[in-house]
Order: sequence, then C-alpha cells, then structure tokens
Amino acid sequence: MNPDKARPQAGPDRIDTARLGREGPEITRLGLGTWAIGGPYEYGWGPVDDAESVRAVLHAVDRGLGWLDTAPAYGCGHSEEVVGTALRQLGPAERPLVFTKCGRVWEPENPGRVVSDLRPESIRQECEASLRRLGLDRIDLYQIHRPDSRTGTALEDSWGTLAELVDEGKVRWIGLSNVDQEQLDRCEAVRHVDSVQPSLSLLDQRSLPLLDRCAEHGTGVIAYSPLASGLLTGAFDRSRVEALPVGDWRKKSAKFAEPELTWKLSVVDGLRKITARTGHSVPELALAWVLSRPGVSGAIVGARRPDQVEQWAGAAALSLSEEVLHEVEATAVRS
Repeated sequence: MNPDKARPQAGPDRIDTARLGREGPEITRLGLGTWAIGGPYEYGWGPVDDAESVRAVLHAVDRGLGWLDTAPAYGCGHSEEVVGTALRQLGPAERPLVFTKCGRVWEPENPGRVVSDLRPESIRQECEASLRRLGLDRIDLYQIHRPDSRTGTALEDSWGTLAELVDEGKVRWIGLSNVDQEQLDRCEAVRHVDSVQPSLSLLDQRSLPLLDRCAEHGTGVIAYSPLASGLLTGAFDRSRVEALPVGDWRKKSAKFAEPELTWKLSVVDGLRKITARTGHSVPELALAWVLSRPGVSGAIVGARRPDQVEQWAGAAALSLSEEVLHEVEATAVRS
C-alpha cells in the first residue's frame, strides 16, 4: 500500500481521516491500540487469548481502521509478535500502517519488568528486534516511548538516532510519547517531530496545552487512553473495578481508586444521560470529544476482542454538534 495514505475503508461505515502533522501520513481518526494484547507482565491487563487478539486486529482492519499502535514493552515483545501474526494474514494492499516504539526494555533475569533505555545502541537493537517480530522491512512510525532518566542519555542523542534510522530507511516517520513542551522543543531543534503521543481523555486533560505547541511545530497528535483505560467504555462500575484480576495493572492503580473513582464514575453517569437523548454510546461520545480537540490527528483505542472494537469503531466517522460537545465536556467539570 502507499504508506502516505490510510488504508481504504473496508467496513460498512465511512472512516474519516486527518493528516498527521505537516509531513506525516494521512491516517484514520481512530487506530487500534495493542497494549492489552501483550499478555502478562508488569503492566499487563490480565489473561489474554492470542487467537482472539489476532481476530480483534483483523476485525479492526476490516472495519477500515488504517493503523495499529504497539510497543515492544507490551508483554515484553508479545504484543508485537501477535500483531505480526495478524499482519501475515493480510495482503500488501490490506496492511495497515504500523506504529511502534523504543526505549522500554526488559532484562532476561527479571522477567516481566521493563526499564528505560534510550542509549543509541539500545535503540538500534530494539528497532531490529521490532522489525523481526512484526515481519516488516520498515516501521511506519517509530516513537520514543518515554524519556529515559535511568541511563543518563541525553534526549537529543536518542532523537538523533531515530533521525538516522529514517535516513537509513528503517523507519518512515518518527515521534515522541509522554513528553512535555520543553522536551518537544529540544527534539524539534534536532529534527522535525512528526507526531507526539500524549494521554488525553475527558478524565485526563493535562496535555491540552501541549497541543498548542505541537501546532506551532506542525507536529501531529495521537491521543492515547482516550477511554481512560476502560473507565469511559460505559462497562465499568464499582463492582467491576473491584473484580479486576490480580494480573491487571489497573487493580493497583490510583487511577482506579478513591478519591478519584467516585468522580470518574459520575462523569460516565453524565454521559449516559446524553446517550439516552442522542442515541450514541458512552465511548462514542468520549472519543468524539477527544477527536474534536484542535490539533488531534487521531486517537488510539485498545481492544482484545472483535466485539470490543464494535463498541467504539463508529466514532471514527462521528460528527457531533457544538452543543452536544459542550454537554459532553460539562460532564467532566468538577463541582
């Protein structure tokens, strides 16, 4: 497929697209996130069925979603392996764009634990390993997973290595995840930043000021956790949170505990009241709000099963009125 274009829409619904920054590809507004299909590790999501995960990836592609986001850290390489299995079942014209990351590695003597390492030699090793697991000759978007405060490596040196990988044809575009405005500026001074990936949802709006800086640089924005790690799917209540399995990182996360949990569930209740009138689902409203933020090119939404993809795929073509968007935003205003 032409890597500058999103995969042609293959499902029953229209799929809207947007340019990823001034120099990046045209992408569908939603892409599939594959963190949860990585299986057990320090930040796992509980038990997974690899065959079901492959079906979820293929279903997302069939629904017209034009890109997948993964990382070697997700399950210590397992997410990329599952994505690679799915990609081998697709022809060249069907293959979605593949976005992955670097800078989070694991040690054989400490299974399941990931640590930061953005040394240039480590990035190069990670890139080769990702290409093998994914079965690709080139990665479409390669991203620094998060800044490295562990090895003392300067962010500019790490970013310069990603720029070299572009020049060598190993990757096509490069981006940053989990950075602030100052770190974005430092990388932009070395080589243009094609995209930034911040956490952004109705429940977490801290990255909104970063979007303005991205616009100044012509940098695209891909929002992650737009459904707040499941809280904005509408499927969670207090009993569901309490029943999360031990191997699910959310079980021990402050994001799923008091004093915030009561407020977050009240936001979902507010969204349900809107859905009763508009006919949309809770995740559709939450995703439409994220996609309406100026500068947001697309959003990553996770799924482990095909039916989970169906819960939110329709939001890729959803256009809400300003009145409804204001109502959605008002649900998250703290009283």
